[in-house]
Amino acid sequence: MPHEEAFKTRTIALRANDDVATATAVLNALEGVNARALTDRPAILMSYTLPEHTLADLVGQLVDSGFHPIDGPLERLRLALIAYGEDVQRHNLDAPAIAVKPRDAFSRIYQHHPHGDADETTPEESRHYR
Repeated sequence: MPHEEAFKTRTIALRANDDVATATAVLNALEGVNARALTDRPAILMSYTLPEHTLADLVGQLVDSGFHPIDGPLERLRLALIAYGEDVQRHNLDAPAIAVKPRDAFSRIYQHHPHGDADETTPEESRHYR
């Protein structure tokens, strides 16, 4: 079962002359993608799970189908940051789990370790310079 951080909900804005309903249908045809058109602007709100899909893949699917996402500098920066974050998350999901010792193991080791000063020098001997 995917981790809760793997579920993504993103908004992609389209140009004003694009048919948002058709673009939504294109995304809904993909397995694991739930998309709906926003009513206040030409944009699509979509939900997907990260291992199967990324925002870059879904935007590429829209471009291949003839739709044009807004291509302003801020939108490109937003998409680039999201793409980077999703790439890192996908990489981390593929990484094997690290075997971590429980906290109790370290406390038991500490309890069995000899404590105190191991030096046999007395304070009187330390006061004399040699």
